[in-house]
Amino acid sequence: MSALRLLPPIHIHPILWFFIFISIITGTFIELSVIFVIVVIHELGHYTMAKFFHWRIRRINLWVFGGVMETDEHGNKSIKEEVLIVLAGPIQHIWVHLFLLICSEYSLLSPSILTLALQFNATIFLFNLLPIWPLDGGKLLFLLNSLVLPYKKAHTLMIITSILCLVSAIIIVLLFHPFTLSTTLLVGFILWENRLEWKQRYYVFIRFLLRRYTDGVKVKKIRPIIIAADAPLMNVFSQFRRNCSHHIHVQSNGHGKVNAAEEQEFLNAYFNFKQYQATAGEIVDS
Repeated sequence: MSALRLLPPIHIHPILWFFIFISIITGTFIELSVIFVIVVIHELGHYTMAKFFHWRIRRINLWVFGGVMETDEHGNKSIKEEVLIVLAGPIQHIWVHLFLLICSEYSLLSPSILTLALQFNATIFLFNLLPIWPLDGGKLLFLLNSLVLPYKKAHTLMIITSILCLVSAIIIVLLFHPFTLSTTLLVGFILWENRLEWKQRYYVFIRFLLRRYTDGVKVKKIRPIIIAADAPLMNVFSQFRRNCSHHIHVQSNGHGKVNAAEEQEFLNAYFNFKQYQATAGEIVDS
């Protein structure tokens, strides 16, 4: 039982079940098995690093060329910490490559399996580094954006960039390679994930704020926010940055007077007192 607790709950995405079915009837089950093993090793890299930092992990969703680790951490951990967790997946491909070279040197695997494994390992490694959501490259792009932009803008820009990169990749593939069934399904899946992320961007932002309200900020760099008194609370929240604690300075209209408050007062007004329509001035004056 203790050994089982070390492993995360694993959920296989329906598209992967479909690929398994197709591989059985087309005689490509060995190829898919090699991909599956490499993907699992990749995701266990993320999982192991996340457990090292004591992240709360719900499960790992597996699909054909990667997976998604679902956690209860939503944007309020250290950016450096999250970068390490994201990179822990691609790093596994280095160890896999070295292991395959050892297997080749001592003839531990058949040449056909070795060739497949080396090819798929390199492909999955490079594919996952593309700046496309929800690939590791897309997550790194989001974190890079978060270094210079507020959370909400960083997330929106990441999705737009992801979609543009995906469309560009589709055009390049169409120009130089025919679209196979697996490519079509894979592109369709990623487009769907980007569409969902775009539709849920407001929910993602609220989740970020709620986690910030309940858990606070882990890396408290003080960054002031200057806002007009008649600005809605969402205008204040849209300037919140990851890993920064904000002093909010509210300028009274026409008076030049400035009142200041901590961000928790604004979050408390929104989540505890349900003052969804309140302005910044009303919060500091209450």
